[in-house]
Amino acid sequence: MKNVNLKKLIATLGASALISTGLVVAVAAPAQAADPVCVTDAKTGVITCDGTLSTGASYRTMVPANYNGTFFFWQHGVRPSFSYPGYTVPKGVEQMSPTSVNHKISTVKPMLAMGYGLASYDCVKDNMRGWNTTDCVEMYKELITITKARIKITKTVAYGASMAGAILTPFIEKYPDMADAVGIAAGIAPSVNNTLRSGCDFLYMFSVFFDPTIKGCTVMGTAKGLAGHYAVLGDFAKVGALLTQWSKDSGQNPIAYPAPLAAAGIPQRSALLLAGLIAGIPTKSSHMDGISTNATLIPEGSINSTIAILENAQDFLGTAYFGGQGVGEVVGAGFYDNTKTNYSALLSDEDQGRFTVGLSGDEAVGAMLATLAAAPRITGNATAVAKLAALDNAKFDTSKPVVLLSNEADRLVLSGNSVLYVNKAKAAYETKLAAWKKKYAAATTSSQASALLKSKPVWNTVSIYAITPETYTKFTETGAPDLTAPVAISGVGHESFTKEQLMTWVRVLASSAKTGKIPSQTVMSSYLSKVPYLNTDPDYQPSEMKYQD
Repeated sequence: MKNVNLKKLIATLGASALISTGLVVAVAAPAQAADPVCVTDAKTGVITCDGTLSTGASYRTMVPANYNGTFFFWQHGVRPSFSYPGYTVPKGVEQMSPTSVNHKISTVKPMLAMGYGLASYDCVKDNMRGWNTTDCVEMYKELITITKARIKITKTVAYGASMAGAILTPFIEKYPDMADAVGIAAGIAPSVNNTLRSGCDFLYMFSVFFDPTIKGCTVMGTAKGLAGHYAVLGDFAKVGALLTQWSKDSGQNPIAYPAPLAAAGIPQRSALLLAGLIAGIPTKSSHMDGISTNATLIPEGSINSTIAILENAQDFLGTAYFGGQGVGEVVGAGFYDNTKTNYSALLSDEDQGRFTVGLSGDEAVGAMLATLAAAPRITGNATAVAKLAALDNAKFDTSKPVVLLSNEADRLVLSGNSVLYVNKAKAAYETKLAAWKKKYAAATTSSQASALLKSKPVWNTVSIYAITPETYTKFTETGAPDLTAPVAISGVGHESFTKEQLMTWVRVLASSAKTGKIPSQTVMSSYLSKVPYLNTDPDYQPSEMKYQD
């Protein structure tokens, strides 16, 4: 996600080189586009350098006066190539370190104060962004390489958010010596196929229950560049119209499509809730806790959750549409195929029981599921489907420490991505451990056994979860949920954490880079227990992804 945090352009210095705390500052050299232009802040002593990569993409580094040798390299999330309402295409580096969308905070100053060097770049090539993860892997490597060439770095942290999960995971596997620790916040566990299939299911159900002219994921990738952008924008407008209407009437009007189901009088909000549950959309949102009720408009918790899915959809569908278009430009149109999808199986018995009232009862659920089963399906393009499944391929077998940070109710990159990452990493670790045990058992001398002990695989992945308060929904005098009230302090939104939560993640990453291992459970507990709303239960696990290929 684009984070608006513009930086001022740095003025060109004179011909003298500055040498400070291990930093060799290059002077501006018009003949060499990659050479940075640097300036030292007279008050703070921070040296900021702006340069360009070989692709022409902008990058920036910042080194504090108390630089301690540890450098953090930031990888931003997905950025569409063209502007749309609420989003403007970046004009260079806009985010140097983790930020919080909900809380409007930056970690630049506290990270610099701790002596860390910072680097970031704008992953753009030939004026195109989107799902350019393959390009980003190589540009990210170049950023680290050229920074290390002019700055003495003792420990390197590769970290980022959202789409960064699909960049940093294959990056550290391809270039294992380029970083000492990896951090992924609110990140995709590659491939994005698992997340995108659920999003496409969600839009498909919109076309079945609400507007048969909605194309959803079938429009993505049908054209490239500006033409593709406008094609997606037109379809997004149809979904936006529905969301706008529901924000006014809470989806109380009956389902209008298809005709046999319309006669049942099932409210649209029940179909929205069903679609959200099948797709795995969180039943908590920025303002809706899934629990709080009142005697008028929200008489039962499942109605609260229905409004939560509505609010989440309002927040994420724009990014989902244009992110999907970015993927479509890479793999081609027709990447979505639901000819074999069993939607009844994607609705858990637990969810059906818990949300019965919001779903309008078991008979209504049966009618809606029968409608989905009978509805015409989408046949994808086999080549595009295969390309999507293989996109950003990763083995999850890095030996470097990996620290994940997720919100319990992330409305865009579901927290189940962290669960999937851990499960895949655990499977890779256990495979390596089994192979090591076989070698160790076959050792015939003490020297062989001793050598093998030094190479024993170590479990090196940890997940940090920011959870929500138990209740936080506010109501207006009319009994309607107040969606203008302050958002929940923790656990909701995408790339939205408190400053304390983000800085705890940073500290764990710095420690892991230094030791080569994630902290012990005892040490992790000491970190987490000091920060409000960070989960301290090592057995906690949010809902898993609906698809886990």
